[in-house]
Amino acid sequence: MNKFFSKCASILLIVMVAALAGCSVEAESKDKNISTLETVLNETFTVPNKELRDILEDPNNYTMIGNDENTSSSSDLDSYLKKKYQESFTEEMYDKYTGTYALSYIAASPENSEMKIKDVQVAQKEKQQNIYDYTAIIDYKKDDGSPIEKYEVKGQVNFSESGKIVAFIIDEDSNLSKDIRNN
Repeated sequence: MNKFFSKCASILLIVMVAALAGCSVEAESKDKNISTLETVLNETFTVPNKELRDILEDPNNYTMIGNDENTSSSSDLDSYLKKKYQESFTEEMYDKYTGTYALSYIAASPENSEMKIKDVQVAQKEKQQNIYDYTAIIDYKKDDGSPIEKYEVKGQVNFSESGKIVAFIIDEDSNLSKDIRNN
């Protein structure tokens, strides 16, 4: 009888260790996804960004439409965007993100304005483990010396099994983009 209990205890211990290891891997994957999302949001909503501003103001980084010269060479802007975003996104989504969101808030911000993320709340969708809703609280200070205003940016991000972003959406930004343009 002792051998029976000993074998049962051993099997139970193995099952418990395997279950805990499975939970640990799932939690690690979730944490990596949330960390990736927070990194992307911080890169997208942090001003001043002197490195990016210098790149955007350098006429050597401009591309002339219809000019076949240097189209194969990478500009400083391309290098910057790849360094900041490429490892976080699938290839297709990287192109969409950099064309839609990556520069839309920073490039439109006046030189002496300030913007930074104060808090990010992320909620994983039930029954859809790679889809997350997020809310980011952003402080924005215009360059005219007015007080800091808070904005709530909400959206959704979908991750692949390998932890890369396959979809990124900003559903609302509490008029942050409009206020930046009007500044």
